[in-house]
Amino acid sequence: MLSQMLASLARRVFPEKFVYKIERKMDSTKLRLSAETFLGASLIISAMAAIATGVVCFFYGPWPFLLLAPLAGALAFFGLSKGLLAYLAQRRAAELERVLPDALRQMSSTLRAGVGIDSALEDIARSNYGELSLEFERVITEVNKGRPLVNALLALSRRSCSSLYQRAFQLIVEGIERGAALANVLDSVSTDIREIQAIQRERKAATTQQIMFLYAVALFAAPFIVGLTMGVSSISVGGVKIGMAAEMTTIAMAYNAIQAFICGLAVGVLRYGKISKGLVYTIPFMIIATVVFLLAGCVVDFLAPRSI
Repeated sequence: MLSQMLASLARRVFPEKFVYKIERKMDSTKLRLSAETFLGASLIISAMAAIATGVVCFFYGPWPFLLLAPLAGALAFFGLSKGLLAYLAQRRAAELERVLPDALRQMSSTLRAGVGIDSALEDIARSNYGELSLEFERVITEVNKGRPLVNALLALSRRSCSSLYQRAFQLIVEGIERGAALANVLDSVSTDIREIQAIQRERKAATTQQIMFLYAVALFAAPFIVGLTMGVSSISVGGVKIGMAAEMTTIAMAYNAIQAFICGLAVGVLRYGKISKGLVYTIPFMIIATVVFLLAGCVVDFLAPRSI
């Protein structure tokens, strides 16, 4: 009942083209929801985030800060419909890449035993390769319904959201189309993937120290220190408030959120070599930095009275 209500809400609010795009993205994740249900839930959560932000701004800030409420709702919807799906697709792609070399080796051995490509695909589908076995089951189903094997394999590579998968299956498809010895092609692709994964592990190890420094400074140290400073500045001495104006607290919080946003982009550059990869981290980092900033203010309120 709830899923039907959410789906009905999404159909009334979003155009079919947008729903279709979200459905295509959800094919690359482990979410077992319809795109309409997911969008409906995202819309409700975004509305709740906007209302909560509006209530907080109404009681604790000047009235112009109420404009932050729709911004919070828009950010929440963007984070769910873009960031969350991209993060889940990235995690699934990493899982698929991890087992692909072993699966290709197994297919190569099966082909050398004298069986056809269809039986080799079925062998992988029956093996314990997690998401990859499910993807091969889908390929077999599509082929049985009349879809060409080459197209089904290319569709699998697109659903993976992995450039490594797309390169690997493009080579396999070329081998099938040109009539090459497919077992040798699979062995070569498997070896290349293992070498690429070794390079990726080396890069990850080499950048871990820099990334941990970014985490410590941008997500915890800087927001906490700035939050303590703003909390101390709100203490009154003899009924006279010292320090900075109340509006500076909001400015400082925005500064920490922007710094966390940049930190997320930097993680994408260091870890993956692409700034776009860092967009997945930006919203969680902004939330963490804001929460740490607010907790620092609560620490000041707990340890020191508002007036002396």
